Amino acid sequence: MKILLVDDHKLVRAGLVLVLRQMEEGIELLEAGTGREAIQAAEGAPDIDLVLMDLDLPEGSGLEALTAINAKNATMPVVILSAMEDQAMVSRAMELGARGFIPKSASGEVMLNSLRLVLSGGICLPPGYGKSAHGVGNSDLPNLTQRQLEVLRFMARGNSNKEIARELGISENTVRVHISAIISAMDATNRTEAAYSAMRLGLIPRASIGLG
Repeated sequence: MKILLVDDHKLVRAGLVLVLRQMEEGIELLEAGTGREAIQAAEGAPDIDLVLMDLDLPEGSGLEALTAINAKNATMPVVILSAMEDQAMVSRAMELGARGFIPKSASGEVMLNSLRLVLSGGICLPPGYGKSAHGVGNSDLPNLTQRQLEVLRFMARGNSNKEIARELGISENTVRVHISAIISAMDATNRTEAAYSAMRLGLIPRASIGLG
């Protein structure tokens, strides 16, 4: 796996490198400190599996770099990692093609689970994103992938991680990643709360709830 890490602070990059190396053995990490370097690195290594990029960069902002990278290679997933967490900024990044937005305040575990989710084809967003701007119950929220909705339905029926993995033909670790993302997207504290919230939002038929 090859990941491009983009941040203008060397100390921040050094800390992120330590976290990212936990993803898997033999991971290859490329680094860039400016928007221009990020674009050049992405163009020079089209086999990059994921770009993790800050927004506040010299020589071109993160949003400018995101736009340029998507224009050249729309299949290269870019995830924004930023201290700026306001909804307008998150929305703008997603509109420009980002596959996810992770607050810099997130723990290493949350970051790794979010990145694994994106690598599996999903989208990761900050907890509670969209609620104050659109209101609970908006059909556009929460932002869940089709696979996450499938996992959510099994969760609501009371299936264990092992059972969900068997039903969907995926690993238990992947199931855990999806459940973590679902709980985050639903702004819930556990899987039961996430399932009931999904029922209230109409994502799951009421008859499917099997959580007691």
